[in-house]
Amino acid sequence: MDTHSTHPSLDILNQLPGCWGCKDINSVFVYVNEEYSKIIGFNNPLDCIGFTDFDIPHLSDKYAYIFQQQDLQVMTTEKRLRILDIHPYADGSWRVHLFTKTAWRDNNSKIIGTIFSGIELKDTSLLEIGHWLCRSSEIKYQQEKSNHFNNQQLNIFLNTRESEVLFLLLYGKKPQYISKTLQLAVKTVENYVVRLRDKFNANSKGELIELALDAGFGSHIPESMLKTQQSIILREY
Repeated sequence: MDTHSTHPSLDILNQLPGCWGCKDINSVFVYVNEEYSKIIGFNNPLDCIGFTDFDIPHLSDKYAYIFQQQDLQVMTTEKRLRILDIHPYADGSWRVHLFTKTAWRDNNSKIIGTIFSGIELKDTSLLEIGHWLCRSSEIKYQQEKSNHFNNQQLNIFLNTRESEVLFLLLYGKKPQYISKTLQLAVKTVENYVVRLRDKFNANSKGELIELALDAGFGSHIPESMLKTQQSIILREY
């Protein structure tokens, strides 16, 4: 059967930039676009239908499980997730994507699965999106503080671990989450936060976040994290 005659809208959707697809309530792929099918190792988008993340050739069971847990979270909470995904893909290259997962509803508003869409972060887009994500978080700014910080010249040099901890901290992650993501003890993460406060001369964690965002530390992903497989929920909304 001609897929295009059955689903004429797919011709239009497949011209949209980025990766997208949908899964049913059991996280089984119902459809993906050509770009997504290629990066996960399938020549034809239709080859993905009926498969799950566990059937993706290059994906470990650990991350297949994580993806399905994210799907479940979206369907049970009915909230969107914005996720930073860093993985080696089917062609062996590492890619960084910003994915959004949302509940898929039928005509009666019943949740029947999930819809995901993502863009690959490259060059300036990585900086722009990182900055936008941080600025759209729940952190509130006082205008007079922001102006004060903008006038400061901060020459802050961070080591690898400090950069990683700060990056996750700027996206609202708690020490428990950071410790799990970076495979560090919670106490170690807390010690890094104290060191970061000292380096930024911040009186509190909130002030550290404000200073770091104003200095541009939320506008890029630490280089060390670009070759470390991760799937990090940046925001739930």
